[in-house]
Amino acid sequence: MFGNLFKSKPVLEEETIEWLFDSFAWTLESFGSDVFYAETMLIEPSKQFFPGGDEDVDGMASLIFDKVRHYCGLDHWPCRLIDHHEFEQSSTTDAQQVLQNLDDGTTTPLTLLYEPLQVGSPNVMIANYAQALAHHLGMLAAQPAPCDQEQWPHITELLAIHLGFGLMFADTAVPPRRSCGSCGSPAMDRVGALTEMQVCYALAIFCELKQIPASQALPYIKGYLKPLFKKACKDVQHRPEQLAKLKAIKTSSKLRGKAITQKPLQP
Repeated sequence: MFGNLFKSKPVLEEETIEWLFDSFAWTLESFGSDVFYAETMLIEPSKQFFPGGDEDVDGMASLIFDKVRHYCGLDHWPCRLIDHHEFEQSSTTDAQQVLQNLDDGTTTPLTLLYEPLQVGSPNVMIANYAQALAHHLGMLAAQPAPCDQEQWPHITELLAIHLGFGLMFADTAVPPRRSCGSCGSPAMDRVGALTEMQVCYALAIFCELKQIPASQALPYIKGYLKPLFKKACKDVQHRPEQLAKLKAIKTSSKLRGKAITQKPLQP
């Protein structure tokens, strides 16, 4: 009786943990384990990774996007940004069409939307950009993702974490509570599909595979999430069989990776 009383609560349901490992396996199989291990970095929300600035809001939004696209290994994707207030459905293309046009020697940019107000909340803007690119990248996978249609937002967030943006997703997983309507704009928030604990666990898998110590990520994680992330890291480390299956995946992908520099972009 007392053994059950003092037994620690699991970080997540076992079914959810299995799904996170299965989803990470899908990302490695679909988008190149070679690129993941050789080029993908843990992107930090810092001036070291996002240097420079622009007095113009649109210019700053473009500057942030260029860094995100670079760290995703998608520099070769032609893209254009449109303020979502000016968006027209007829002006969009998908990644499949963009890549087909590149093969044909023509250039048709991928259209991505942004919210200008999020320049004041860069972690939200970075996470949204990363997820938007992950959405288009995920649609190009040869194998179906381990999810149904309703779970697609979850898998795109997981893919964005695989691309290195777990810290931003941990920071913005749950929108901040507003005490009144005048305290801030909903446009500054990001409504996440994965829970904070699921993001922490996915980030823990990423760090374990990349041999990144928890101490490198902890300074950028919200205070109340730090113990949850530590617990997730410990749980991941105690799953040698599941980790071994991920590490055994050896794939190469032409969809992303252009010899990304091992150092952040310089201003």
